[in-house]
Amino acid sequence: MRLFKLNTTLHKWLSLFVGLQLLIWLGTGLYFNLMDHSKASGNELRVHSHHEGNITDFIFTPIKDVTSEAPQEVKLIWLLHQPYYHFVFDKGQHSYQERHSKLFDAVTGKPFNLSEEQVLTLAKNSYSGEGKLTTPVLSQPPFSDHVRKKNPMWKVVVEDENNTTIYLDSITGQVLRHANDDFRLKDLMMKLHFMDYGNSGGFNHWLIIAFAFATLFLSVTGVTWLIQQYRGGLLKLGWGTNRQKVAVTFSNQNTTTDISAVGRSTVLEGLASSHVYLPSSCGGGGTCGKCVFLSSTKLPITLSEREHLSQEQLKEGFRLGCQHRFSEISSIEVYTDLNIENHELVVVATNFITPFIKEVKFKLKSGKQLAFKAGAYMQFDVPAGVNSLRPDDMPENFEKYWESYSHGKFSHDGVTRYYSLVNFDQETDELTFNIRWQTAKDGYNAGIGSSYLGSLEVGETIIAKGPFSDFYATSDKKVPRIFIGAGSGLAPLRAIIFEQLKKHQDEGDLTLIYGARTEDDLLYCDELNSLSEQHKNFSYIPTLSNPSEQWQGHSGYVQQVFLPYLSQNVKFLSTEFYLCGPEAMMSEVEQIITDVGIPSNQIFKDKFSR
Repeated sequence: MRLFKLNTTLHKWLSLFVGLQLLIWLGTGLYFNLMDHSKASGNELRVHSHHEGNITDFIFTPIKDVTSEAPQEVKLIWLLHQPYYHFVFDKGQHSYQERHSKLFDAVTGKPFNLSEEQVLTLAKNSYSGEGKLTTPVLSQPPFSDHVRKKNPMWKVVVEDENNTTIYLDSITGQVLRHANDDFRLKDLMMKLHFMDYGNSGGFNHWLIIAFAFATLFLSVTGVTWLIQQYRGGLLKLGWGTNRQKVAVTFSNQNTTTDISAVGRSTVLEGLASSHVYLPSSCGGGGTCGKCVFLSSTKLPITLSEREHLSQEQLKEGFRLGCQHRFSEISSIEVYTDLNIENHELVVVATNFITPFIKEVKFKLKSGKQLAFKAGAYMQFDVPAGVNSLRPDDMPENFEKYWESYSHGKFSHDGVTRYYSLVNFDQETDELTFNIRWQTAKDGYNAGIGSSYLGSLEVGETIIAKGPFSDFYATSDKKVPRIFIGAGSGLAPLRAIIFEQLKKHQDEGDLTLIYGARTEDDLLYCDELNSLSEQHKNFSYIPTLSNPSEQWQGHSGYVQQVFLPYLSQNVKFLSTEFYLCGPEAMMSEVEQIITDVGIPSNQIFKDKFSR
């Protein structure tokens, strides 16, 4: 299993590496086909001049009388129509490699060195443009325009629109290269095309060799992955648009209906085509593990399913909708609704239960009672209007917390907001929500959704859609569960705990670690204490970040309380963790859990804000 996971991970990273370079090759290859070769050579304004003189006009000194040092080779060259001996004492196989040579006057036999004036004349004779040539500079390697060159060169910069630079041999004065902006662009493209990111000046370097091996490994890991898919029964070729009919049972409604979809589409896509939506936050990429369904057909198990589903779930037949095709199944069970309706809700009670959280209770105007899993949320359609910056019905004992906030009104557009249900479906015929009033401060208005719902009075109505369920207890089995929350993040956790204890008579150990700021900010404290007395398998651990001197419980943030509890009381292989609260808190707690070796498929999170 680990080897297969390593193989797929390696294959993905190699695909990224090789794919990026392939895109670079495509781009540079297109450039080479479209470029102006005359300009890109750098020789657009270069001319070839002849410096040879008449040999009969000179009396030459014999070569043997010039120097006693034995050369590898001697050449007679002409510079500005004057003859010179070029003695080469040491050189490499290529002209760009290091070389030791000297120039001697062929008539006098004396050593000769080029002057700046002579170099400038040679450069001018090779240039046909109208630019001004600057004073030559004898430069040492490395050179940006000639990265392989190991010998000094004369460099003459030309002030023209092409930014031309003329390079001449430091000994012989031979014009070696004209470089301009077009040449430099071509040179850059050559570096990218040959992966010469280390400026070796060629293609025979370690990086391109490593790339060749990476491509080989990409092929090997790809073939290995195909073999893995084939052995797992997941390698299927689908052609055409044949439709498959599947019997789908909706657990929330206890109804079954036939749904038809294209056979080669995934279960997730096939259901969505009939407006049946499994939860998914990764778009079907297999990384969120939310699009769970129960199959009556024995299906192969994919790597994503091994990572996100427990062994117990896999044995029962639970699979992920993004990992299997519609043609593989005949009947399935899903934990979602066939039709998500709009409901008109009527306020039946409203009351501040902490200084900043208002409990608002609704009933359906139609009189029906909704069936949903604990931890569900609803989508509220808040109309455009004018809201208060702070509550108008604040209880007197909470007024001290609002002294720094201004009275007033603000206007807003219509918005959509999401709130988790505090209760489970069979607890009451009411729908209860905790609305945390988002305060106005530092130039920001109050929260639109919270100030609107928090200002609703008994008898007023609002339109809501749902409930939606993507955060809930994984099963009714007896497994230890730890719930960690803060602030109004308690809402879905409370619902799940009450559902497990009162509806399912869960006998597994349940623990709630809940954080708030002060004693007044604790939600449902008396109720949870009473629940822990009634059910010996439930423990309630509140902690305050800013407690009074009379506080007898834990102090600090939930992370600080949870860490020692984790090391002393947790069964690592079976305990499930349910998190809801501020994003920073959940991230830190999740890191603590995974750091001790608990797999991520035992951690369930509810986004604090949607």
